[in-house]
Amino acid sequence: MNARPPGGAARALALVLLVAALAWAAILFGAVRQQPGWEGWVSGLFGGGFMALLIAAAGAWGVLFTLRRANRPAAGPPQLFLAEGELAQVLAELEEVRERTKQQIHAGALWRIPVCVVGVIALWVLGQTGDDPPDVFDLILFMGGAVLAGYAWAAWALSEAYRRLYKARVLPKIAADFGALTWRHAQPPLDEYRRHRLFPDWDSAHAEDEIHGEYRGLPLSIIELKLIRGSGKNRRTVFNGLAAAVTLPRGLSGTTVVVPDKGMFGNLAERMRGGPCQPVRLEDPVFEKAYEVYASDQISARALLTPAFMARFMALAESGRFGAPAALIQDNRLIMALAATHGRNLFEPPSYRKPAAGREALTQLHDDIEAVLRAADAVIDLDQAARLQPR
Repeated sequence: MNARPPGGAARALALVLLVAALAWAAILFGAVRQQPGWEGWVSGLFGGGFMALLIAAAGAWGVLFTLRRANRPAAGPPQLFLAEGELAQVLAELEEVRERTKQQIHAGALWRIPVCVVGVIALWVLGQTGDDPPDVFDLILFMGGAVLAGYAWAAWALSEAYRRLYKARVLPKIAADFGALTWRHAQPPLDEYRRHRLFPDWDSAHAEDEIHGEYRGLPLSIIELKLIRGSGKNRRTVFNGLAAAVTLPRGLSGTTVVVPDKGMFGNLAERMRGGPCQPVRLEDPVFEKAYEVYASDQISARALLTPAFMARFMALAESGRFGAPAALIQDNRLIMALAATHGRNLFEPPSYRKPAAGREALTQLHDDIEAVLRAADAVIDLDQAARLQPR
């Protein structure tokens, strides 16, 4: 039986020994520079040697641990989602991709981590020439950070590729269980949002997930949307939630905008003044106190904003699932902005560290789509309430 470690592990162990030797040399250099003479040499030789032994021991353990994690089976039987048909086949294929991804990440970490550690040792040595040189404790902290950076370097691109593949393969299958729906990478109509001032001013937008298709007989699109304003310390989120668009089964005319008169959308009321949309006065004093309504066609706006519509609209904020909503009705297309009341991103697949068919992750993805469709139900019911309202 060949007891030698495989080639990748042998190279990683050689790198660990090289790092240990470089750390020894670096500490010796720093000690002699700070304390010239035999005291500095003695301190550097013994202190550096002790540090080198620690690095060699920790590095060898890390290499062996990484190899075992890359090849060992799960500690116990995982809780799997009992999928059937095409979804089961997709999950089986993704499990093969996941295993390859995991092995590639661990193989990459075996050389990237030592390279990062060598880099911080070099920076530490350069720091010894300054007025306030870092000490050995700083070196230990830097090397710890380098280990994390090296693993992140190895994992980032591969794990992100697996995450995108998982979403592209699995989410359309789960969405199809709810009807003529699918998932795709989001295509938000940002120009339309800007033109009609549905959201506060933003500088950048992040939209990755979109459920679209036909739901309850109506064309539907729901986008998970985050809008950012500013950068650096001034960076802030101006909207985080869902933008739901439904094509209504009746013809309306003009543009109607409904926004809260305070809170996140409060500054929009002033911006609407002076444009093609004019304020709409309604008979409901409670609704008028909470919302501002602007429309290019007053008659069409009042036909839409019936007492039942307004009651359901206000109930969306009171449900606790969303903040105060905003709406844009462009002819027969209704777009609702539903601010999330939680910080969790929807539609997040499991990590490459977990089985592709893990029950918890797949159940959460199913629940996320179901929650999004409950929001669609609320939007569709708004118009149905308006149409069923006796005139």
